[in-house]
Amino acid sequence: MNQGKASQLTKVWEPLKLGDLTLRNRILQPAHSSQHGDSSDHTFSKSQIAYFRERAKGGVGLSITETVAAARSAVGSFFNVVDVWSPKCIPSMKELSDAVHEYDGHIMVQLASMGVHDKGRMFIDQTKAIWGASRIPSLMHNEMPLVMGQYEIDELVEDFGQAAINCMNAGIDGVELHGAHSYGLGQFLSPTYNKRTDEYGGSPAKRCRLLIECAQSVRRRVGENYVMGVRLSWDEFLGAEGGITPEQSEEQIEVLAASGLFHFFDISAGGYHTIHRALPSMEDTAGEGWLEPYSKKAKEIVGDRGKVFVVGKIRDLHKAEEILLNGSADMIAIARQLLTDAHTVRKTKEGKEHEIILCNRCNECAGRLWEHRELVCALNPVSGREAYWGEGTLQIVRADEAKSIVVVGGGPAGMKAAAVAAARGHKVSLLEEAGSLGGHLRLLQQLPGLGDWSIAVDNLQREMKNHGVVVETGVTATLSGIKSRAPDAVVFATGSHFEKTGLSLYRPDRDTIPGANSEWVMDVEQAAWAVLRDGHALGRNILILDETGTPLPFAVAEVLAEAGASVEIMSPRMYAGEKLYRNLDMLYIFPRLKKLGIKITNQYFVDSIGENSVDVYDIWTGPEVLETRRNVDTVILSILRLADDELYLNSIEHFEEVHRIGDMVAPRDVTAVIHEGEKLGRSV
Repeated sequence: MNQGKASQLTKVWEPLKLGDLTLRNRILQPAHSSQHGDSSDHTFSKSQIAYFRERAKGGVGLSITETVAAARSAVGSFFNVVDVWSPKCIPSMKELSDAVHEYDGHIMVQLASMGVHDKGRMFIDQTKAIWGASRIPSLMHNEMPLVMGQYEIDELVEDFGQAAINCMNAGIDGVELHGAHSYGLGQFLSPTYNKRTDEYGGSPAKRCRLLIECAQSVRRRVGENYVMGVRLSWDEFLGAEGGITPEQSEEQIEVLAASGLFHFFDISAGGYHTIHRALPSMEDTAGEGWLEPYSKKAKEIVGDRGKVFVVGKIRDLHKAEEILLNGSADMIAIARQLLTDAHTVRKTKEGKEHEIILCNRCNECAGRLWEHRELVCALNPVSGREAYWGEGTLQIVRADEAKSIVVVGGGPAGMKAAAVAAARGHKVSLLEEAGSLGGHLRLLQQLPGLGDWSIAVDNLQREMKNHGVVVETGVTATLSGIKSRAPDAVVFATGSHFEKTGLSLYRPDRDTIPGANSEWVMDVEQAAWAVLRDGHALGRNILILDETGTPLPFAVAEVLAEAGASVEIMSPRMYAGEKLYRNLDMLYIFPRLKKLGIKITNQYFVDSIGENSVDVYDIWTGPEVLETRRNVDTVILSILRLADDELYLNSIEHFEEVHRIGDMVAPRDVTAVIHEGEKLGRSV
């Protein structure tokens, strides 16, 4: 996070004029999917309305809703997608606009068709053929589309106009046409999907035609003064022949600006082939505000014909101020940071930046979207739950009588529970055996590409400090030691550990891998600490057996390979690193591993481990057909984690109020355990 004082900020607080609107500052919450829509009738749900109300309350100048269906052909595309083409959505949009206006914010709706990134059988009674610019399927869904003819184009154009008038009649402040990230209008803009040779394709300018016709339809219905903008992917990072390039964008934005239809141009980047560029994870090395050169070029072209917005890994208002002072944009879009902390703007303005929960780009938010689950934030459980956990609710549930609470364990669950309980007025002490806080995050933050887990630890440490939690590190908790403190309540958050017997669901016929107890076999956590001390400590040839699909074993492999070792990662799953894909880390990690010569073997398992050799087999042929890996110095097992619950089990009978949370309940991911800490902290 850039350091600075709120008093040094000037440009971010300047109002911005868009048509007849005056926005109170230059901070935008851009469109991003939440999947919190009401699935029964495809309207904005109470949780969505609370989500945007919270950001307006938190000081955001303008919010743009997630992608919604602006056409009947797009209805039923995403899980819980909102359908603003239908008038039935007007009452929920009215409630949304009223909620945001109550706190002096402004709200717009992002109108979209999904094109080939739709699903024809998402809902049981809404099966359909999906529509595309050309006969090119989605990279993800691989469903061949119906190529849009004039009939389909005319229907889409008409529907965008209807969707816009519905928004205006509901009190929504404006609309943004979604021409980015490989969705419907963006597919027509991109040579990746648009192979047409008619008036809708063949050149960058002609590929703008559908977008312009949709914008003209909007103007016919809402008039000249209603605010309308467009979101664009300036570069799809697929090369001159593969997708939209900056040179093509320069030509297209001139065409769009010359049309006189748009009040603003919202600059983003990436598409479905390069979605990791649109949603950079912590593995990404591009700096904050990395799209600034694109927006600066856009401003040069657009001139006084519209305003330019820009996004791009911006986490704080000091970076936003810098971009504005450079004249590179008129408004700064901050997406994931405002998901993580809805009150980032307000806290900055009030000089309370030490209270801001910072995003670490772990992309749990993105992962849930691929799984068709509602949006949440790993680091702040309030996000997505604003309707009942929003700002001020801790005061409502403030403790009637302050308890003395001891929290045992300084991992993410324990720290969150301690901070929230203290915020409610309890007297909280936290005991941690290690010399520093963070639990397993202490390890992750030291490994390649995972350093931003330190942000999560720092968030929790600051939160505890802000609320007066007494933290004691280097303290081994014992039953007698806890008793001596005479607590009213004890919270155990003692975590978990990897086990190394080789117990696996892939071999239910046995409880161990033969040879797993050998001195040259380690669990992945032991191995990680060892290689951080000395990359050569485990020898020259290493086999890692992984069932978790998480970053840890892959980061260990990278450290080993960087030190010169020959490494094979073996997984019995359909592909190794399944969980790396859901948060887009795979698209950064795998190219590095391949360049280092790391071998990744899918659908294989270990039968037995010998001295310097390992017998393995293809899971489809079974252990009857063995292969032997020879000259193996160390085998690393990354399979199961077990709860460290011994102290808890020995303590239950000795205290009147005892709780357990986090991995010691059941080993899970950070999102789950931080949420559990928040929930307990609010109720203890």
